[in-house]
Amino acid sequence: MSLEVKGLTVSYEDRVVLDNIELSLENGQIIGLVAPNGTGKTSLFNAIMRFIPIRAGHILIDDKEYKDTAKDVLELHKKITFFPDQADLHENFSGKEHIQMYADIWKKDKSKVDAIIDRLQMRGYVGRKVETYSLGMRQRLCFAMVIAADTPIMLMDEVMNGLDPENVNLVSKILQELKREGKIIFVSSHLLDNLDEYADRILFLKDGGVHFVYDRYEAAEVYYKVLLDTGQQEKLFEKWELPDGTIRLNQSKLCIPLTNYTNQQELELFQFLRGMNIEELEVGSLGTSEYYTHLYGNSESKPGRQLNEVKS
Repeated sequence: MSLEVKGLTVSYEDRVVLDNIELSLENGQIIGLVAPNGTGKTSLFNAIMRFIPIRAGHILIDDKEYKDTAKDVLELHKKITFFPDQADLHENFSGKEHIQMYADIWKKDKSKVDAIIDRLQMRGYVGRKVETYSLGMRQRLCFAMVIAADTPIMLMDEVMNGLDPENVNLVSKILQELKREGKIIFVSSHLLDNLDEYADRILFLKDGGVHFVYDRYEAAEVYYKVLLDTGQQEKLFEKWELPDGTIRLNQSKLCIPLTNYTNQQELELFQFLRGMNIEELEVGSLGTSEYYTHLYGNSESKPGRQLNEVKS
């Protein structure tokens, strides 16, 4: 199974929201989607589902194009499930009735409903009407409905919204299980560190396009990531000429690339940093939250290789 998005452009009146998006996804992948609110994450999902008109572009599954016709949209929706909006839940239906409905519509088979309920630890409340559910219970129900549909492609917009840490871990584990079953899963989320636990690639949207792709399985540059107050930073700058590509995040966190350092230089810098009684020092590649701050937040970098030149 493959999903391809070619030259996708979406606009609202004169405002272009998505501009010439190109994606190619294969089965058994989880793709994270990250961007500030209002920059096109939900529009991308809606466009793939053909819920909204597109100005240009093509949606293909296994090389077959699905156009904006009633027949094509019906066939498309047999292959892709879009994470339900909590506002679309029926308040007077039970959770189990919702799950059964999705299983019946997509698979004509309700035999796995009880297993899904147990898998998501919903047995204690799933028989009650949805009007009694908390935000987190509703979110788990929406996730269970997508699992019941069991389509090969799943689009999950803010799947972790309203979940406590225990259920975030539970849903993350099930996402990994679905990936092993061969699903193509697209997840947008504001829990950036959590994305690092299960996503294969994270796409960052900016200015209407895919600005940067973070592939978690490709070799990445290693940094010293250190928290320093203003005085400590001044002391460091006096002693060390930091290399190009050094990034300062939120004024206090420095990410110093080690690519061009010798082992001896790395050791000397490490010892110098430790000698300042710093609050935190970590060695490793940048994570999703650090990329996010650098791309969208208050960060500075010395001249050198830019993020969109790492992999785009």
